[in-house]
Amino acid sequence: MGVKKLSISLDAEAFDRAKQAAQAEGVSLSSWLSRAAVEAADLTEARAALAEYLTAYGEPDADAMADARAELTGLGIGQPEPADRTAARAAALARLRGRVPDRRQPR
Repeated sequence: MGVKKLSISLDAEAFDRAKQAAQAEGVSLSSWLSRAAVEAADLTEARAALAEYLTAYGEPDADAMADARAELTGLGIGQPEPADRTAARAAALARLRGRVPDRRQPR
């Protein structure tokens, strides 16, 4: 994967928030902005795919939506996550990224 350099302008608030977020994650501003750009592009592509799907197949009916919601609820998707699980997941992610979390939560 190659790297391309460019010059960009950000409004002051966007710059400050991005810099603060990069520092909090322990990465360079350049790396943070690169990841943010990929995430934004992924979201744009997902929205386009959804629009294409809806054009081809139309909106789901009420029964299909209810079935989908029930399946997602059964899988725990969209449900509140207990604080200890959130902390454990964040610690595991930090370890995967090569960073040692400040505190480990007891299991």
